[in-house]
Amino acid sequence: MSLFKSMTNRQMINWKKGAIVGFYTYLILLFVNYTHNLIFTDDFFSSAIIFWSGLIVAFGYEIVLNLNDKRKIRKNLE
Repeated sequence: MSLFKSMTNRQMINWKKGAIVGFYTYLILLFVNYTHNLIFTDDFFSSAIIFWSGLIVAFGYEIVLNLNDKRKIRKNLE
């Protein structure tokens, strides 16, 4: 018995999409924070907010995509 179960191809695709959206979230937040820092010499977001928001967006979007796939499969079975 392994610690982690294998991911299906669809789950791997959903994770890649989530990781991309999380990466762009990091880029946008860092851009806003850096621009605010240049103009006002003060950070707009703390580094903890930037870190956690990127992770939450990546995993959250993956979960939403996986739930949508499960819903579509259930709907097709009925």
